[in-house]
Amino acid sequence: MKTKFLVLALVIFTVTFSSCSKDDDDSSATPTPTGNGFRWTENGGTTVNTAASATFSTQYKTLIAKDASNATVFEINLDGTTPATYTVGATNAITYAGVSPFFIADAGNVIITTNASDKVSGTFQGTGTAAGGITSVTGTFTNITVVP
Repeated sequence: MKTKFLVLALVIFTVTFSSCSKDDDDSSATPTPTGNGFRWTENGGTTVNTAASATFSTQYKTLIAKDASNATVFEINLDGTTPATYTVGATNAITYAGVSPFFIADAGNVIITTNASDKVSGTFQGTGTAAGGITSVTGTFTNITVVP
């Protein structure tokens, strides 16, 4: 009986500690920028970039993300401030000023998922003609401070 117990305990121990972990890396998948703040990837790449600060102005309907030197990295202009999908075009724009010349998306969308309690969150993606080596940007903005 003691031997059966030891074998069973050994089997359970082996299965428990040799299982695949949740953080196995699938290097073929493009990472989704996540977490509080303003994050993005370029050209479908695997590097997730993070802005040092970001704010969303309800007066100008503009989200501004800045780098550590306080220079604007992204400017996203919308025709609204409520949760909705805003299609990039005549009244909605994504400008990536982190490259020279600036990348201006000519297609894509910005989705505001929440705008409540002085915080705004959502996603964006834009494509366009290569500028500074960039042809597309994808990202998230989570719990960004809303200012007047």
